Formats: sequence, structure tokens, C-alpha cells
Amino acid sequence: MKINQYFDIREFIPPEIWGRYGEKSIWFVDPKVFAIATAYREAFGCPVIVNTWHNGGQLTYRGYRPPDTKIGATFSQHRFGRAFDCHFVGLTVQEAFKRICDNFAPFAAVGLTTLEDVAHTPTWLHSDCRAVADNSKPLIVRP
Repeated sequence: MKINQYFDIREFIPPEIWGRYGEKSIWFVDPKVFAIATAYREAFGCPVIVNTWHNGGQLTYRGYRPPDTKIGATFSQHRFGRAFDCHFVGLTVQEAFKRICDNFAPFAAVGLTTLEDVAHTPTWLHSDCRAVADNSKPLIVRP
């Protein structure tokens, strides 16, 4: 199921959720997640890679994570459908992180509030839309 011209819902949910809920899987993901991923795609002009299981790839739990998933923290934003991890084709996560931090306003406007420090996650960019008191700059978290 296409979300928009760039993304399919299966890129944001694991196969067991798709298998059980099909197109209703969209219920598990905050719409701001799709808006943030789309903003990255349009701002950077390159593909944004989240889950790849639906195309025969290995990436499965980079978006929504069911409560019984062993990956990640118990109260991870992934478990609330408010987070995704990604990498980019032709752009390092470090470059993307810097560009987002240097020009945060357009990303905040679509719901981005939080990034994980790429010094701790050098091969992916964690983005989420958790509630924050001040969204004038990104909240940078460390795992």
C-alpha cells in the first residue's frame, strides 16, 4: 500500500503486522512519521531507506516495533509508532544529521522533534516525533 509517491506502508512496519492487518497496518504509525520521511526525501533529493523486508531485504524493525519485540528499549518511540531509523542513498547519516540540525525549522514543521546522536548510531539516523516542550531545535538523545 503506497503512502505517497515515495513510500509504502510496509517500509514502516514489520512483516508480522502486515501479515495480520494488511492495509490497516497504517493504524500503528503516527502520520508525522510519514511526513518526516517525505521531508527528508524532498530536502535531500535521494532515497530514504527504512525497512526492506517487503523487497527481499533484511531490514525489518526500523519503524513500528510491536510490544513483544526484543529489539530496542521497552519504552522506545518505535513501540508507539512515533519513530523510524533510516539511511540514505548517496548521503551519509552524518551529513543528513548536520543538514537537519543546521536547518531544523522545515523538519520541525512536519513533526520532527528528536534525533539520536549519530556518534552512537553511525550507520542509521533515528528520527521521532515525541512530545517535547521546546521544538525550536532538535532534542538529541543517546542510546
